[in-house]
Amino acid sequence: MTPVDHTDPQSPEPSTQIELVALTAAFAPLASALHADGFEDPWDSDAIIRLLDVPGGFGILAFAPGDRARNRDDIPLGFVLIQTVLDEAEINTIVVAKEARKQGVARKLLSAVFDRLREEGVGRLLLEVAEDNAPAIALYRQLGFDEIGRRKNYYRRKSGRAVDALVMERGLGHCVLGWGA
Repeated sequence: MTPVDHTDPQSPEPSTQIELVALTAAFAPLASALHADGFEDPWDSDAIIRLLDVPGGFGILAFAPGDRARNRDDIPLGFVLIQTVLDEAEINTIVVAKEARKQGVARKLLSAVFDRLREEGVGRLLLEVAEDNAPAIALYRQLGFDEIGRRKNYYRRKSGRAVDALVMERGLGHCVLGWGA
C-alpha cells in the first residue's frame, strides 16, 4: 500500500525551485492576492497596474513551477515592484506568500532587482519598512541596506496604532553575498 501524502499539493516545499518572470498587467490579480496575504492595507489590481505603467516602473514575480505529472499548477511565491528615476530606484513593495517565507524568495527577487538596476546604471536603491517588521529589516541589513532616516507614524495598523517607517538605502556598486559588482 502506498503511503498517503497529507501535504497540500499547492503549498511550496522548503526545497522549492524558484523561477522569476516579469510582472505584467496580466499577473496583476495574482499580485494583488499576494499583496492581500502580506499587508493590512493591500493594493488592488488597478493599483499594481498603475505602478507598472509609471515611467521607470517594473516588477518581478517569483513562482514555483508546476508539475503536470503530479497535476500541480505554478505556485505564486511573491513579487517586487520597483520605480527608477535617473540613477536611483525605490522598492514600492515586496511581498512573499506566508507559506513561502524563509525559503530564499525575497533574496532571489532582490538579487534580480540588483542585477537589473546595475545594468541600467542605477547606483542607489531605497526602501521604507515598518520598524516592527524585524524579519524584513534583518534581511535588508544582510543584503547591505543601511538605515538613513525615519518617517514618524508613517504606517497605520488596523488597530489604529501608528508605526514609524525606517528609510533604508543600498548602493549598487559593490558585492553582497556573491552578487556581481
